[in-house]
Amino acid sequence: MDVAVDVDRARSAADIVGRLGLRRDAYDDGRFYPPRSDPREDQLAFFAAMVAVDHRTSTPLGPFEGHIDGEFFHGADALWRLGRKAYDEGLFKAGRLAELTPGEAERLFSIGGARVWDFHVRMFLLRDLGRKALRAGGFEALIPDAVAEMAERLRRVRAYEDPVGKKALLLAKFLDGRGLVKFKDPENFDVPVDNHLSRIAYRLGIADVDYGQLFEGLELGREEDAEVRQKVKLAWRLVAKFSGVDPFTLDDFLWSFGRRVCTREAPKCGQCPFRSICKANGLGRYPPEHTHLLTWYY
Repeated sequence: MDVAVDVDRARSAADIVGRLGLRRDAYDDGRFYPPRSDPREDQLAFFAAMVAVDHRTSTPLGPFEGHIDGEFFHGADALWRLGRKAYDEGLFKAGRLAELTPGEAERLFSIGGARVWDFHVRMFLLRDLGRKALRAGGFEALIPDAVAEMAERLRRVRAYEDPVGKKALLLAKFLDGRGLVKFKDPENFDVPVDNHLSRIAYRLGIADVDYGQLFEGLELGREEDAEVRQKVKLAWRLVAKFSGVDPFTLDDFLWSFGRRVCTREAPKCGQCPFRSICKANGLGRYPPEHTHLLTWYY
C-alpha cells in the first residue's frame, strides 16, 4: 500500500493543533494508575507490564468490555482498570510476573468470565518481561534514562520487539509524564503510532493513501505494515514540529480524539476541530485504519 506524507496538510493540521491549548495528561486517575508516592520500582514495573500487554483488545469476534466494581469499562480502559486492581494485589513484581499463574492471569485479563481474545499470549508476554527484569536486576536496572537506549534494551523483551517502537514510546510517555524517568534525550520523543492515529492520519490526508485500498480491507503483511506505520509516524512528527506541541502531549490528545470523535464507525465530525481541512470530510468518505495481521505490537 503506497503512503505519502503530505507536508502541506501536516502544516494545516499543525496550525489547528497549535490553537487547541493542549495539555499533557498527568496519568493520575486512581482507577487506572498507582499512587505517585509508591516505590519507584513498583511504579516502573506496573507501567512496563501494562504497556507490554496494551495492544488491541477487541476483534471481529467481539469487544473486551464490561462492568468492574459497578462501573462500565471498554477496551484499553478495561485492561488498565483490571491492571490497577492487580497492582493492589502485589502482582507487579518481577518475580511474580516471571511465574505468573493462569489464575492470576485470569483475574487480570477477564471481565465477567470472558477473557481477552489473546489471553495466553498476554500471559506469555508478562512472564517474559518478568524473567528479563529479574535477569537485569529489576525494573530500575532495566529502564535507563535515555529513550533511544531504553527502546534498544527493551527489544530483548518480546512485548517490546515491534519494529515501529510503539510500545517503547508509549512507555516513555508514561514514565516521563509521571516523572519516574527524566529522559536526557527528549529529541527522541515521538508519537507512538496505534490504529487510532493511523486512521486519523489517513482521514486528514497527512498520510495520503488511496482510500479504495483501505475500504477493500486488504491485509498488510508484517513488513509492509511497519513501512506504512513509519510513514504515519513521520506525518505526526511533522505536525508536532510545526505546531510546537511535544509528541507525547499530541499523542494524549489524538488517542482520546480517535476513541471519542474520529471513531472507526460514525465519526462525530460536528465536534471535530479539523473538519475544514479534513480530506475525508471533503470527500464524504471515512475510511478505517489499514488492516494488518493480528499481533501484540499495536
